[in-house]
Amino acid sequence: MTKKTYSIQQVSNLTNLSKQLIRKWEDRYQIIQPDRLDNGYRVYSEDEVQTLLQLKQYVNSGMTIKQAVDHYIKNKDVPEEDPVLYFHKALIQAGTDANEHKILHLLEQAHHKFGVEKLIRDIVVPFLHEVGQLWCEKAWGEYQEAISSQTVRDFLSHLRRHFYVPDDAPLALGSCLPGERHEIPMQILLIQCMLRGYRTLMLGPSPAPTAIQSAIALKKPAIVLLTGSTEIAYNEFAQSIHTLEKLAQVHEHISFYIGGAGTEAFYEQFQLKALKLARTIDDILPPVSLS
Repeated sequence: MTKKTYSIQQVSNLTNLSKQLIRKWEDRYQIIQPDRLDNGYRVYSEDEVQTLLQLKQYVNSGMTIKQAVDHYIKNKDVPEEDPVLYFHKALIQAGTDANEHKILHLLEQAHHKFGVEKLIRDIVVPFLHEVGQLWCEKAWGEYQEAISSQTVRDFLSHLRRHFYVPDDAPLALGSCLPGERHEIPMQILLIQCMLRGYRTLMLGPSPAPTAIQSAIALKKPAIVLLTGSTEIAYNEFAQSIHTLEKLAQVHEHISFYIGGAGTEAFYEQFQLKALKLARTIDDILPPVSLS
């Protein structure tokens, strides 16, 4: 079976790169080497088109073309056979070694390879679950768990800060519940909101209800997201929930959502109306249609 090839005009149409730029990258960096027909016209393979698309993605993320080429060459040998499993195993090994720089490098590799949505769904979330399991089983010590979790948290925070959303997009305000200090689930939730076209703002871990109230008054968000992912002392949790329920009742034009494993067990007991229970991002915002 003959492999599909493309003319330089077709490649330009597929990649949105000018023919002049494609020739420039080819001649200067030899990152692609198209065959030539008898008449001298270039013909490009599917792999070369994908290489150009990958370089374009790197450049759009802020790299120079030289940095993009170097990064591509350095990372192109990641196995194609089940790459998700490759990253999963590599991250667990890096966490076992408490190698912060290796964890960060693997997350960056996976980001460039898969994009944000698949990175979160297939790499970050399963890795965090495995970290928690290893910690609970005492297969990992406190330092290994801390390094792994903190590196993921910092990576997600950096990713969210550099994710472009228009300034006039609606705002999603995210906050852990008072008493909750585990902020990674909220980082993930806010990135998912950005993928659906929202700007985001996140309060620090365990904020006071008055801090949430002040942020709402100042920033006027379209939606407010509240999470409690770990077990919170019941009395403190109950007091916070009643305060936030009243706050949500006052701001009827804002949609308030509460979620996380630490809240679901108690949600029904409080007979909440203004605070809506959300288990996934799809309970809050519908998926973006690509049609």
